[in-house]
Amino acid sequence: MMRTLWRDRRGGVSVLTGITALVIVGSAAMGIDIGILTLSQRRLQGIADEAALAAAASTPDRRAEAIGRLLTANGLGDVSTTITPGRYQADPAIPPANRFTPGTDAGALRVTLRRPVPLFFGRVLTGRNTSPVAASATARRIDMAAFSMGTRLVNISGGLPGALLNGLAGSDLSLSLVDYQALVSSQIDLLRMSQALGTRIGLTGASFDTILATDVALPTLLNAMADATGNPGTATLLRNLSLRVPGSKVPLSRLIDLGPLGTMTKATSRNVIAMDAYSMLRESLTAANGQRQVALDLGASVPGLLSTKVLLTIGQRPVTAPWLSVAQDGSTIVRTAQQRLLVDTQIGVPLLANIQLPIFVETAAAQAQLSGIGCTAGAQSVTLNVLPSPGTIAIAQVDRSRFNDMSQSPIAGEVPLLQVPLARVQGYAKVELASDSAWQRVSFSQSDIANLTSRTVTANSAVRGIASSLIGQVNLRLEVLGLGLGLSGLTGTVGAALTPVAPALDLLIGNLTDLLGLHVGQADVTVNGVRCGNAMLVA
Repeated sequence: MMRTLWRDRRGGVSVLTGITALVIVGSAAMGIDIGILTLSQRRLQGIADEAALAAAASTPDRRAEAIGRLLTANGLGDVSTTITPGRYQADPAIPPANRFTPGTDAGALRVTLRRPVPLFFGRVLTGRNTSPVAASATARRIDMAAFSMGTRLVNISGGLPGALLNGLAGSDLSLSLVDYQALVSSQIDLLRMSQALGTRIGLTGASFDTILATDVALPTLLNAMADATGNPGTATLLRNLSLRVPGSKVPLSRLIDLGPLGTMTKATSRNVIAMDAYSMLRESLTAANGQRQVALDLGASVPGLLSTKVLLTIGQRPVTAPWLSVAQDGSTIVRTAQQRLLVDTQIGVPLLANIQLPIFVETAAAQAQLSGIGCTAGAQSVTLNVLPSPGTIAIAQVDRSRFNDMSQSPIAGEVPLLQVPLARVQGYAKVELASDSAWQRVSFSQSDIANLTSRTVTANSAVRGIASSLIGQVNLRLEVLGLGLGLSGLTGTVGAALTPVAPALDLLIGNLTDLLGLHVGQADVTVNGVRCGNAMLVA
């Protein structure tokens, strides 16, 4: 049978025709369908590139809309779109395929387009009428915002601003109230200051990060600040101050983190980071103060008080938490330093000894991080997440030997408020603010940014009127010859003497914390500059 079948030549043409037709169809599929698929993919890649740029140039809530308009304009209604936000690291050590990491929106995104392309001859081989093609493009836009904490600007009368700065400097700066107001109202461009500083310390042309990493002397820094302010009067004031401050070193890299701008070597008008001269001077003096402690004797300047002494200690700011930062995303957190304040006062009581009233105020670190940057036509905005500072306030005995140790409380129990022969009145009051406050979102408009408007974020547990609150709940106890007795007329006299001075003490404590830029249970934040970058393809 096999031999007969082998010799049978009937139907051979049909077989050859079928094989030839298959080859012809396959060739046509290779030449036409694959060519169409290739051209379609190339066209789709061009559209994907445009889509990635359009999405990167839009706000997150309008990215899909921007891509939709682009697809409609190109007659591609059958395209499915995937937008993947993430982070792009322009690091040569990382393979190009791995530089984009999907996840939190950090200024980069990947757009993937897919669409079905009709098959002509290929449908005979695959059984499908279409074949999908896809194209991806990655784009980024470097938007940056500079923000800082503890930049409260206030109008304060009297000599308190000068006394505080004198204490931080450890010398008499001869700063008048007019000088203080000039510092508050004048702005310093921190990039121009960094460039001027580089010139003064012999690092011309070096990057800003390199310049800030070099601890500089206070007089040199103040002269660089004078170079970077547009106010001639303030420039003269800063140069005069440079002759009065000590030559202490300022670790600027602990205060300022320029982020993506740190690699720059020259200040430009496009990247302006403004800071008021007073806040910059205050933070510089604080960082240069090795003991980080200030003692002020205000004498009888507070109404109703015979004398007032203030002891201030500022804790060390964490190395990784600057006072001012330039950031693209929320990876950088700025923090205030922990602060302790002891206001020790004397109150006169007719026919009795003076009342000694110590008020202890402690603020923990407040925190802020960048939440988002809005860049729309003609308008810019910045959103920060802020965590106000918890704290402790008390009328109590304070152990001065533990006052500088931020790891333990210096509160040591009751304090003698009034001592007379054979008797004394003990007092105690303490309020702890909750430390579990939630992060709060704060928005800054373009006007807020331009005017360096500071916003105060208050914890739910914040106390208003520290002295009034403490005096209102102070526990008074009379001791006679060491025996504890109940309340008597003497304790009532002390209570009656404390109440009238509470408003003056509240004003004093408020002014001090205003000058320091941080209240108990509050955080002051300022957006010091914003730059909306141009979208660019990166992969």
